[in-house]
Amino acid sequence: MTRHLSSNSHSYIHFSINPPCTDALKLRKVIQDGLAETFGITASGTYLDILWIAESGSEIVIRLSEEDAPKLMAAVVITPVSPIFSTIKQTNFLPSLTPSKKRLT
Repeated sequence: MTRHLSSNSHSYIHFSINPPCTDALKLRKVIQDGLAETFGITASGTYLDILWIAESGSEIVIRLSEEDAPKLMAAVVITPVSPIFSTIKQTNFLPSLTPSKKRLT
């Protein structure tokens, strides 16, 4: 019996947010506006899931397709709208985004 690993078609991105924001709708709107400004109105419809927002509002984890991840990474860097997103880590394996010891203390 041969076992095949399924290909993961999602990318997970862990961002820090400054100033902190816990409003998922506001964060999604900032992301959509950044994508529209950078890549056009069609890109603003990019499907993404906000999987986690820190209670403090200083961090967020987003899931989206692998093809769209580079666009999102570019859009959040270019967009000057507040809050500002800074990439902590990007991966195709969600469990690798476990919090560091520093954030646990």
